[in-house]
Amino acid sequence: MHIVAILGSARKNGTSARIARAFTETAVTYGAAVTEYPLNTMQYRGCQGCEGCHTRSDRCVLRDDLTPLLDQLYRADVVVFAAPVYFGDTCGQFKCCYDRLWSLMDVQVGQGPGESRLPPGKTAVLILSHVAPAGTHSDVVDRYTEGLELYGFTVQSLTAPGLRIEPNTDIDPHLARAAALARELMRAG
Repeated sequence: MHIVAILGSARKNGTSARIARAFTETAVTYGAAVTEYPLNTMQYRGCQGCEGCHTRSDRCVLRDDLTPLLDQLYRADVVVFAAPVYFGDTCGQFKCCYDRLWSLMDVQVGQGPGESRLPPGKTAVLILSHVAPAGTHSDVVDRYTEGLELYGFTVQSLTAPGLRIEPNTDIDPHLARAAALARELMRAG
């Protein structure tokens, strides 16, 4: 099983990244291969709205550090999307990457969303962390889940709410949930 982990946290060991790694490290013990993309270390631009991926190519026409990540999504069985929520949405690093997924849709310009270019049968693990109380950002979970389903993913979400703002806070219950989900998915796959 091949897993792509997209880590949106600005901090290398931020909460969402740590939860994602609990998932991927557990999956590795079950034989999964993991490719990790820490977005804050990469050079890329957000979607330019050029529609080149729908008029001139079947892939994003921008060439930068997201190019191999987008290519890996075609081969991945599981994709981990991990990000903190800042000011009511995912952090900028993650959102710029997520917008580039538009190139994964086969659309006729001006005719609506179209169909996913990704092969079917993929699972997305959506990991979001934030300091607000539980339920505060359920709209963010709903929006990203709906978008990922549009691309054909079956979505599993893990939310880590109510965290303290200090780095390296105790998140053991969230790490345990991520590891349990990895065991569940690896046994099913």
